[in-house]
Formats: sequence, C-alpha cells, structure tokens
Amino acid sequence: MAASEYVLLAMGVSSVVASVSKLTFARATASRIAEVLDEPAMRYGDERLPAVDAGGAVGDGSGGAGLGNGGAGRESGSGLGRLDFRQVTVRAADGGVVLDGLDLTVPGGALVAVVGRSGSGKSLLAALAGRLLDPDEGEVLLDGVPMPRLARDELRRAVAYGFERPVLLGETVAEAIGFGPRRPSADELVAHAAAARADAFVRHLPAKYDTPLSQAPMSGGEAQRIGLARAFVQAGRVLVLDDVAASLDTVTEHHISRVLTGALADRTRLVVTHRASTAARAEHVVWLAGGRVRAEGTHGELWTDPGYRSVFQSAGPAGPDRADRPDRVHRADRADRAGQSGRSDPPDRPDRPVAAPGGAP
Repeated sequence: MAASEYVLLAMGVSSVVASVSKLTFARATASRIAEVLDEPAMRYGDERLPAVDAGGAVGDGSGGAGLGNGGAGRESGSGLGRLDFRQVTVRAADGGVVLDGLDLTVPGGALVAVVGRSGSGKSLLAALAGRLLDPDEGEVLLDGVPMPRLARDELRRAVAYGFERPVLLGETVAEAIGFGPRRPSADELVAHAAAARADAFVRHLPAKYDTPLSQAPMSGGEAQRIGLARAFVQAGRVLVLDDVAASLDTVTEHHISRVLTGALADRTRLVVTHRASTAARAEHVVWLAGGRVRAEGTHGELWTDPGYRSVFQSAGPAGPDRADRPDRVHRADRADRAGQSGRSDPPDRPDRPVAAPGGAP
C-alpha cells in the first residue's frame, strides 16, 4: 500500500514539474512576442520606383519573376536596382556603433560580394539594403529614391531575401516557395526550385510540391534551398543573400553561383559571404572592417592585401595553390552532395575553401 502511495505521489510531482516547465516556456514565448509587438511600426511613403534607370534601361517597376536570358545584351552594373548608402550609421542596442558613417554605392545589375570578419556589419548592411530596418543616421536609396518614401508594396516587390536559416511560411511546399507579393505560375515555381537545386528532393516527397510543410521533414540544407527558391521567385530589382552558402555543400554552392551569374544576371545581387570561392565569382567585392568600407575592388585586386586574405584564413591555408573549385545587431536579428540526385543532404559542414584569384570559372 505504501509503495502505491509513493508511486501516486511521484506521478503527481512529475505532473507539477511538467506544468511548471510548460508555463516557463509559455512565459518566455510571450516575452518574445511582446518584444516584436513593441517594435514601432515602420512608416512607408507612396512613391514608386522609376521604370527607366539613368542609363536608359527599361524595367516594369519591380523586375520580372522569370528565369530569363540573364539580361543578355545589357552591360552588367548598368541596370535597375542601384543602391546608395549615404553616411549610414547604425547603433546596437547597447549604444555601440556597428556601422559608422558608411558610404557605398552598389551599381544596378551588379553581382557584389560583401566580406569581413564577424561583427563587421555585413548582415546589418544586408538588412538595410531591403529596409528590414532604418539607419540611425544617414539614408539608403534604391534607384535614387530614399527607401522611407517608397510604398510598402513597391519596396517588397523590388527586393527579395535569402537567409542562412529561412523561415518557411505557407501550408505546402509550393506555397512556401511562392510566398510573397509575386505569384509564380506552376512552371515558374518548378523552374526556380530547380535553379535552387530543390526540385529533385521535392519530387521525392509524398505529394511532391503539394506536400504539407508539416509532413515534409527537411535537413538544414534542404530548407535553405526552399528559401533560395522563394528568393529567386520574388527577386525583382535586388536580390540579397545573407550567407546562404553556409549550410550548402560546395557543389551546390557552385551551382547557385552559376545561377547568379547567368539566369539572374539582370538583377542587382548583394551577397554576404564568408567563402572566398563566392567572392572570387563576384564582379565586385566590398570589404567591411570596423563598421566601414575598408576597401573595394575585385577579388584578385584585394587578394594582394594580407589583411583581406586573413578574412578567409580560418577556412584553410591561403595561397595560389588553393584555386577556387566546386568541391547587427539585435534589431536586425529580429527583423527576418545531394544535388539533383534526390538524396538527403550530407551533414552540414564548414566547407569553406579559400580561393586564390583566377580560379573562378
């Protein structure tokens, strides 16, 4: 009899502990929700983007959703999607300066890599490029229009993001890929998924693209490919990729780089990266240090600086023999070899080879 009473007592204590644990988790969740709700609403204007840039290139006001000929006949860096950062300063929650009077111009239609050590402000710069937050000082312009003056729908159709750890929204895989202001056709959706190397594993899901997200377990790399496909769908004038190669194997990263330099070459592509191989394929590299632009140029030009090479040093020894090969802060954090074989991704790993200039395909 005594033993059974002890069992009942233990069960009661266990139930109380479980309830307290759930309550603690609920309070923490409520605190995070309140933190988001307390953020002041971002104000928007009513202006529209120019349909013609200074060089005479014609656009539809937001860019197209299709994967076309990569802007054949257009000179890279001469199209729509020019970004101007003018004396931009952003402070962290503790008052420390993260970006300090930064001046930078990203030419329209150019592929620009942003590199630098952790804490140099790379992801913060990416957040500013699509107005996920506003600078404390200075301004950011898109095609000559200060971003706060733009209508909300105009800005969201013009700029798309790809993140290292994307949040997938929608009921099904197809809805997750097409989520956003631009609604792709079924053929466009599949084409963008294939461009992100997501089509093969999606077709192995129970209902393929109609598989509910809750029934589509994905590795980190697979979820990232879905997020990339969504970014490709929504890319209007500007595509911002914030360290998306971090969870991708080098073969997939090489394929994505080819898409950026091919089918999406008519968009402005701002790519935050820790990989020298990605920087080597960019037309222009921006090197951030101490919240400012330390230097700009091609990967080959910057490679002559030992400080630049040291940015990638943690990935392995630097030098010409390592030729490229296919083998914020608090506020910004709050704002947002499987290949085509169909197999699950290999475990995520830090494949970050250091690329000497001249090895990019």
